[in-house]
Amino acid sequence: MSEVTIAIPTYNRASLLKEAIQSVLNQTYKDFELLVCDNDSTDNTGEVVYTFSDPRIKYHKNKNNIGMMNNWNKCIELSQGKYLMILGDDDELYPEFLETSLEVHKDNPEIGFSFSHCNKVDLEGKYLTRWGYQFTPHGRLNEFDYLYYTIKYGACLTNSSTILINKSVFSKVGLFEAPYGANTFDFNMWIKIGLKYPIYFIDKVLCDYRIHKKQVSELHWRRKEKPTGKIGTYLEIIGVIAKLLDNKKLKDPKTKTFFVKRLSEVDSELANLLKQVVPEL
Repeated sequence: MSEVTIAIPTYNRASLLKEAIQSVLNQTYKDFELLVCDNDSTDNTGEVVYTFSDPRIKYHKNKNNIGMMNNWNKCIELSQGKYLMILGDDDELYPEFLETSLEVHKDNPEIGFSFSHCNKVDLEGKYLTRWGYQFTPHGRLNEFDYLYYTIKYGACLTNSSTILINKSVFSKVGLFEAPYGANTFDFNMWIKIGLKYPIYFIDKVLCDYRIHKKQVSELHWRRKEKPTGKIGTYLEIIGVIAKLLDNKKLKDPKTKTFFVKRLSEVDSELANLLKQVVPEL
């Protein structure tokens, strides 16, 4: 059994999938299985996978399309490694991703997951910008601090294609779910893990995140008239504030004042976004 599973949930991305797979095979750390979980694609996804003869590659095709979130859960179900990372089928890992991330986990076995920087690139691989705009300090973050920065910056701090998860956490936090919005199910998972485990931020760029018109982010984050991505994010943040209300650190007057202020700000920003979508509110 391999120590790590790198899973690529995919649907009709044959044109980009080959580069994602190759980036996994280029890892300096070699003890992994590569699980390609095909959500009943109608293109030549299977043919692309079978162009590789590496025995570490396992190909699973769902009998029908079970939706993006459920396909991510299928990756959890089928993975056999002690650690799991879920790579976007249009993204590319840097060769040292696994080696660097695993070293962090070995030195900090209590963490739920590690994550790193990544670069936004176009379809030709040309650098556009760094992903995100606010980041946590480098290193280990306790259960409260990771969520504190999430609330402070009003954003998901983690790009899923940079995360290596200790698979044992799923027994405590459950699978991916979407209590607030279908477009933030991954953010919801990072929050659930952050409520129970320390997190580790690796201050290095270890992945390229592709920007293109056919990705889910285009629908939820780049339509100014329907800012569903930001709406879902604020709903997740209000949810995590509610879960932290009994945290002992909230007894500190400065921390309590900060939370009250941020809750008011997030509520106001969310109201403005909802009025964009439903003007009659």
